[in-house]
Amino acid sequence: MLSNEINNSLKIASQQLQNAENELNRPHEDVVTLSACQNVRNSMRDMMRLYLSARSIASDPNSSLSELMGSCIRANRAFIEVDISNIECKGLGHSQCDGKYCLAIENVACCLNAGKQVKNIVWKELNVN
Repeated sequence: MLSNEINNSLKIASQQLQNAENELNRPHEDVVTLSACQNVRNSMRDMMRLYLSARSIASDPNSSLSELMGSCIRANRAFIEVDISNIECKGLGHSQCDGKYCLAIENVACCLNAGKQVKNIVWKELNVN
């Protein structure tokens, strides 16, 4: 059974993913891809950290998405299906990526799909309703 804190935090992370999707559903000329990208990154980072925490696996708060994904893959092979290659600015860490406007709408949409995959795995494995 998940603690209320983890459960509530997963729902907040899910809302960040929904915010990204809402941004991408706006007319193309109004989309702020940086906002959508940041929401996807933050959501994925939070969901993966929470997944690891729920599994009693320590993670460094400064870990990149790639490092978190590696930890999640070691904990559960289902994560290997998630492609995060477009999300972290060609391998730069989180702090180096923040604030960079580097993705087209199509690429951010791919990132959103990866975020949804992470959410589906985490919610399924942790039995979140």
